[in-house]
Amino acid sequence: MKQKMSDAETSDAELLRDYAQGHAAAMEQLVARYRSALFSWLLGMTGNRADAEDLFQEVWFRVIRHAERFTDVSFKAWMWKIARNLLIDFRRKRKPDISLDAVEDEEDQPLVDTLVAKGAGPAEAVENDDLTRRVMRAVGTLPDVQREVFLMRVQGDLSFSEIAETLNIPLNTALGRMHDAMMKLKKLVAEEGQS
Repeated sequence: MKQKMSDAETSDAELLRDYAQGHAAAMEQLVARYRSALFSWLLGMTGNRADAEDLFQEVWFRVIRHAERFTDVSFKAWMWKIARNLLIDFRRKRKPDISLDAVEDEEDQPLVDTLVAKGAGPAEAVENDDLTRRVMRAVGTLPDVQREVFLMRVQGDLSFSEIAETLNIPLNTALGRMHDAMMKLKKLVAEEGQS
């Protein structure tokens, strides 16, 4: 039996192969690696915690179901492609009402609050709170194609190559959408700050 590497040293593809060979803990490690980024992206794209949770679970169900057939170069891009396709299907079935400040119940935290720097002291958190809220309100107004790229890059931490592969678009298109999103966000945040 081969010696297992530490969690940080084991690649996503190796974890997926290990899972396909019967090591359930390997899937737990994969889920742990991407839980926060994937869930935040889904929440940002749906604006609803319950829908995001459902889609999150469905992404992992599909990863598990197709683990043995994984042949892509990047697990991360493959997983995001699955998530995006599920989101497209979800949107076809239902027109979302996106509110990044909305919460489903008292335990939930608005998406905008998840962007405040982790580990920041109370003073830094208060200082960043207003700007973060303005940015997230502005993100909610972006066209879907720009918001999708922005959230994949910022919350999903995907490279532009991975975004292009996930969305099945040229790299320059991914870069252009991010550029357009950033220009709109700068303008919207500046306008809101002046009012």
